[in-house]
Amino acid sequence: MKTLAEEIANGETAELEFKRDVPSEKLKLLKTAVAFANCNGGRIVVGVDDDRTVVGVDEMGAFRLADQLIDTISNDCVPQVPVTSEIATVDGKTVIVLTVQMGLHCPYFVKS
Repeated sequence: MKTLAEEIANGETAELEFKRDVPSEKLKLLKTAVAFANCNGGRIVVGVDDDRTVVGVDEMGAFRLADQLIDTISNDCVPQVPVTSEIATVDGKTVIVLTVQMGLHCPYFVKS
């Protein structure tokens, strides 16, 4: 099984998406979560640029940010998207991994 660092080095896939940061990308984050829930599930790694550069997130605020992301996805999608979070370290930097399970109540939508 590949490590998260190896997966990042291999780039984005149909089940792995990178987000450098989140506040400016809320709608993109929600659309990705809904897409994963409507398909086979997947993971969103926050703190990684599209070019695979690990930029990380603020280590001290990582748990709070992860909780905010879970709340945003839970509150802004219908039905509620099955998502969990974990904090990981890659190349000495803190990243957030959001795991979206394949949904049992498809289709999922972003609330308007």
